Amino acid sequence: MWLLVLILSIKLQMPTWYWILFTVWSMVMPFLAIVKYVFVKTLVDKTSK
Repeated sequence: MWLLVLILSIKLQMPTWYWILFTVWSMVMPFLAIVKYVFVKTLVDKTSK
């Protein structure tokens, strides 16, 4: 995915800010997924008791 965006950005001559934004977003997403998982897990545990 990352490599695909790099190739597309070079081919389509996309601006640098788009590339930086995509890189930061792809680094942040896994952490957001972990936080969401923990939040949902604690919410389900509290409501099931």
